[in-house]
Amino acid sequence: MKVRITQFIAIGSMALLLFSGDALSATSPSFTIQSPVQGAIVNSPVILQVEVQGAKIGQPIEGLDHLHLSVDGGSEIAIYRNGLLRLPLAPGKHTLFVELAGPTHEGLLPPESVTFTVR
Repeated sequence: MKVRITQFIAIGSMALLLFSGDALSATSPSFTIQSPVQGAIVNSPVILQVEVQGAKIGQPIEGLDHLHLSVDGGSEIAIYRNGLLRLPLAPGKHTLFVELAGPTHEGLLPPESVTFTVR
């Protein structure tokens, strides 16, 4: 919480501090992969839905967080927007890895993963 002291009042040996300020975030950042679910059998394009709480997703240049996505351990791609993402994947078993990253691309939390099969 970002706080500033707006008044200090001393009365004998007692002191009263009055604070004002804005909470930066009452909730620690978190995220969950909503879709696909673990072990699902799905069609292509695969719909990826990630729920993010306590973080604002957007452009790092604007000081905002974003997501890193990797399919089957391949190269990471950065996702700078909320919403559903459609992934054209070949039939077979796949694993998606998702990480919440800060504006400097450092991971803010451990990655989450989900394994599923495309028909």
